[in-house]
Amino acid sequence: MIAIGLHAQNKMNIFNYTAYNLSNFLVGSDQTNNCIPNISGTNYPVMVPPMGAVTYNGYYNSHLQSPPINTWTVQINPTTTLPPQAPTSPLLISLGSVTKWQMNKFFVDDPSGAPLYYSGASIGMIGCNTPIISTLTPTAAQPFPFNAFWFDVGTDTYFIIQP
Repeated sequence: MIAIGLHAQNKMNIFNYTAYNLSNFLVGSDQTNNCIPNISGTNYPVMVPPMGAVTYNGYYNSHLQSPPINTWTVQINPTTTLPPQAPTSPLLISLGSVTKWQMNKFFVDDPSGAPLYYSGASIGMIGCNTPIISTLTPTAAQPFPFNAFWFDVGTDTYFIIQP
């Protein structure tokens, strides 16, 4: 008997409820294996616009979303990083079945070009096997121009940024 199983990578849902453009640097990894393999990609320079949203159904075909992620960096072991992978690489299908969204290194910028201080941060599991940072809120020491949230619902991950 032959069994065929399909496993899709979990979705990454990003909601930008701010007045700023949002750039994301997304990272996924096998968090049960010291975060290897590790996959990372960015939608920079095409940003999620103010009041915009995007859902990535995984690494594979991420170029079909707006904003697109056109390449992924893949680290397959602690000492080997592959050449950048196109979003149509079959390798991304395989890696999507053994990895989960880990973190987002993001920044916002003012569409008017006005400078923004404390405009970037990281959220999620910042380092392998570390506690998840699920909330970023402005403080006196870090007066972010936003509040940010990272959480899972079922098998999907959400990143929400708002005033």
